[in-house]
Amino acid sequence: MSLEVAILLLGIWGFFMYRYGRSILFPPALIATVWAVTIAAIWLCGDIYFPLTSTALDIVLVGVFAFSVGSLLAVHAPVRVRQTISGASAFRRSQIDRYLNWAVVLMVLNLPFFFLYLKSLSGSIAPRESMWKQVRIASNKANVSGGGVSHIESMLLPFLSIVALIAVCEYADTGKKRWRTALIVLMAAGYQMVNGARSEVLLVLVSCVVLLWVRRGIPPTRLLVSVGLTFLFVFAVNQVAMNKYGAGPGASIEDNLPRVAEGFGTYWLGGIIAFDQNRQNPELRYGWELGKFVKRIADKFGANFPERDRNLAYTKISATQITNVYTVFLPLYMDHGGMVGVIWLMGIVGFLACYVYRCAIHGSTWAVFTAGAFIFATLMSIFSEEFFAQVMFWVKAATVSTLVYHLPSIRFGPQSRPAEIPIVEFSICG
Repeated sequence: MSLEVAILLLGIWGFFMYRYGRSILFPPALIATVWAVTIAAIWLCGDIYFPLTSTALDIVLVGVFAFSVGSLLAVHAPVRVRQTISGASAFRRSQIDRYLNWAVVLMVLNLPFFFLYLKSLSGSIAPRESMWKQVRIASNKANVSGGGVSHIESMLLPFLSIVALIAVCEYADTGKKRWRTALIVLMAAGYQMVNGARSEVLLVLVSCVVLLWVRRGIPPTRLLVSVGLTFLFVFAVNQVAMNKYGAGPGASIEDNLPRVAEGFGTYWLGGIIAFDQNRQNPELRYGWELGKFVKRIADKFGANFPERDRNLAYTKISATQITNVYTVFLPLYMDHGGMVGVIWLMGIVGFLACYVYRCAIHGSTWAVFTAGAFIFATLMSIFSEEFFAQVMFWVKAATVSTLVYHLPSIRFGPQSRPAEIPIVEFSICG
C-alpha cells in the first residue's frame, strides 16, 4: 500500500466518522484524522525520513479501523447515568467553591516543599549538564522504582491535575471565577512542567479543553489556540534545556529555532517510522508494559515484580535523526500477537473511549473527568501508548470527582435543592 492510498482511506473514514458523530471529539473521527494528518505530513516530507513499508501502513489502517469498530459497538451499548454533576446540591457546589479557594492557597504554600523534593530527587542520580535534565531523568527513575525520595510530593502531582479539572468544570457551569480557574490550571501544569513531565502537562491541558468543550457543547476556540501555543512553548523550552537535536541554552534564538522545529518533526512524525524500523529489526528493548499498573498495585501490597524502564532506546529514522518514540503499536504488535494483538486491543480501547465519551456528554460525573484522558491517549497514539499507561489516572480522576460531588454531606439545617444546571448534548452518539 502506498502513502497516498493510506492518506485517502484515513481521510475518507475520518470525514465519515466526523459526520456520523457530529464532533471531532467522537473517538473514531479523532483517531482517523490524527493519523491521516500524520501520514500526509510524512508524505510531504519526501525522502527526509526512511520510507515506510506497506506493512507499517497496513498496521496503522487495521489499528484505526479496529478502534473504530470498537467505538461503533459502544454507540449501541446502553448508557446508565446515575450520578451527574448537575445533580449535585447547591450546598455541595458552594462547598466546592470554597475548596478551590483553599486549593490555590495550598498549592502556593506547597512550593517550598516541592522545591526541596526536586532538590532531593536530583541528588539521587549522577550529575547531568542541566538542572532540568537532572530532574527529569531522576523523576523517570523514581517512577520506575515507585515514588522516589518523597512519596507525598510524587503522589500529589496527579491530584493537582484533578483539582484543575474540577476548577474548569465549575467555571464551565457557572461562568464565574475565571482568573482563579486559570491560576489553578497554570499552577497544576507548572508543577508537572518543573518536574520534567511534558506528557503530563499536555494531559492536564487537553483534559481541561475537553471538559470545557463537553460541558458547554461548543469548541473553546481561543482556549484551543492558547493550549497549542503553551504546549509548543513547553516543548521548545524542554528541548533547549535538555540539549536535544543540537539546541542548547547557550545558542541564540536564530540557531535554536530550526533545531526545535527539527525536534518537533522528529517526535511527531518519527514514531511510526521508528516502529517500522524496529519491526524489521526487533532487537530493541523497550519498557511499555500494558499491565504495568497491575504490577504497581501489587507492589504496594508487598509484591516485588520487576518493572522495565519506560525510557526506550533510540533508533534511526533517517540518516541523521534518531528518536525513542514508537507509537501506540509498539507494545500491541510486538508483545501481543502481531496484527491479532493490534485488532483486539485497539478494539477494546476504542470501545472504552467511545463509551466514556457518551457517558460524558450525558453529564456522568466520573466520565466527564476521564474523557479528557481518553482524548489525550487518542491524540498521543502517534507518539506512544497512553491508554493503558493512564489507567491509574482514570481511576483517581473518576474516584475523586465522584467523592467531591456526591459524597453525602453532614450538616445542620434545611437541605438545599439540587442545582439546576442544564446539560448540553451535541452528538447523535449520546
